[in-house]
Amino acid sequence: MSEERPKNFIERLPEIIDREEKDVSHLDVEMLDILYPDKVDKTFTVTVVFGAPSQVTDDNGNTQALYEQAIKEAKKSGKYRVLGKETNLRHYATYGIDNVHSLHVLFSLVSEFPSCQILVRGKPVPYGRELWLPLLWLFNKDPIEK
Repeated sequence: MSEERPKNFIERLPEIIDREEKDVSHLDVEMLDILYPDKVDKTFTVTVVFGAPSQVTDDNGNTQALYEQAIKEAKKSGKYRVLGKETNLRHYATYGIDNVHSLHVLFSLVSEFPSCQILVRGKPVPYGRELWLPLLWLFNKDPIEK
């Protein structure tokens, strides 16, 4: 007969919380990659991050209208989220290869904002504006309006 080993202390404890979260959308991409690598989306994405402009104006000198138009365009993206409060408020609009035209429209609105940042697959990369975005413009199926 084989002897069963007694349960250790950890095995005797009741399950208090689930070992895996059901909704992981609130997690940052890096944290998601660490905790649940099988749930990370491996598709190529570009995220435009921007906050409220401090001194940027449009052709008519209206900063607020430009900012509100950028928020409307950002909400059209597949994945849109807002983080922070007041002066630290940041809008994240994530685009894939299939919405390069929408990405171009948003970037043309917020490119002059001091808070504008480009993330590739959720991470800041060198030359995001200078290299990655012009490469993506090659995938643009719609004519670029000037």
